[in-house]
Amino acid sequence: MAEKRKQSRRWLKILIGILIAVIIIYLGICFYFINYGFGRKTKTPDQPTREAIEWLDKTPQQTWHETAVGNKDIKLVARYVPAAEKTNKTIVVAHGWHENSQLMARYIKMFHQLGYNVLAPDDRGSGRSGGKYLSFGWLDRLDYVKWIHQIIDREGSNVEIGLFGVSMGGATVMNVSGQKLPLQVKCVVEDCGFSSIHQEFYDVITHDFHIPAGPILAGGAYLAQPMIGFNFNDANTLKQLAKDKLPILFIHGDKDDFVRTYMVYQNYRATKAPKEIWITKNTGHAHSLKNHYQAYKARVGAFFAQYLK
Repeated sequence: MAEKRKQSRRWLKILIGILIAVIIIYLGICFYFINYGFGRKTKTPDQPTREAIEWLDKTPQQTWHETAVGNKDIKLVARYVPAAEKTNKTIVVAHGWHENSQLMARYIKMFHQLGYNVLAPDDRGSGRSGGKYLSFGWLDRLDYVKWIHQIIDREGSNVEIGLFGVSMGGATVMNVSGQKLPLQVKCVVEDCGFSSIHQEFYDVITHDFHIPAGPILAGGAYLAQPMIGFNFNDANTLKQLAKDKLPILFIHGDKDDFVRTYMVYQNYRATKAPKEIWITKNTGHAHSLKNHYQAYKARVGAFFAQYLK
């Protein structure tokens, strides 16, 4: 009998050890993906972006400042590039994942050539702004409302504002569109933005890492919340688009395997406001400008010109 009890205790210890090991592995995987997705990092620019950055560095600009909504310890920074000729029309440019305003130089240059002022913020956890973690355009949507009001305060009530973003920045401006906005904001152009943080993580974990995403997202959302300031499973771009009243142009590459192309159709269907969609051919993630520069500049320029009059 005593031997059986010893054996039972031995097996219990083994099972507890296995359970602890499984929990440690699970937590490790969750924290890996939290850091992978939300951690502060900066991509290396490609050659066209480096050339545009050289132009941007030589172009007259101002540095603007804000504080993050809900966290005054996070100081935000944006670059403002005035048009060559005075205008009351300004484009707000939202950058992508692990990018910053400087890495949006190609887009800033395009809008400058089109005659617009440009305000390009560095989001939380990005560029010159404070914060350890990204918010994937969710908390940023509140910060962008503050940036919009600062534009109006600086440029006057007759300013006309368009919103533009690529990748995570596309999701950002779609999220902004669902907020209560001043009448000076006229329209939105989003390029390859995702439909929800949950779905984007699900696709990346499933297709790129080839592991089950459900358990990671279920626990990861709660583990990440104290760090990033919200439950990312609650962040939903589709719900924001359902509240949008602004005309919006959706752009997406037909070969996008990072923010998969089906998402643009979800975003399009969720929107009740005036809308257009442009699927660029033979184009991967965030390469529509690079692959179709003249058509991109013409299409985006015409859309903004239609609503910023």
